[in-house]
Amino acid sequence: MTVQGFRLKIVSPDPLPTYRRVVAWFLGPAEDAERYLLWLCRLNQGLDTRQLRGYEYREKSKGLRMVLSIDAASISVLEKLRWRPYSGVG
Repeated sequence: MTVQGFRLKIVSPDPLPTYRRVVAWFLGPAEDAERYLLWLCRLNQGLDTRQLRGYEYREKSKGLRMVLSIDAASISVLEKLRWRPYSGVG
């Protein structure tokens, strides 16, 4: 099998983005998952929803458990917040 028009470039791993999986829990229904992420990023400067990827969404009692993949910049922001981002909920 021959593939035409395909080019492969070898690069060092340094320029490749790194991601980590995290678990987030939100109070509310699963239908609002995208809204939760936008809200979280709006309240916490430096978090970027464009880089978030969801792997698993599970409705739990009174909330939603989400497994997400987040980029290195968002990881840095969350580490500064001790992994407790501001949610606006008291």
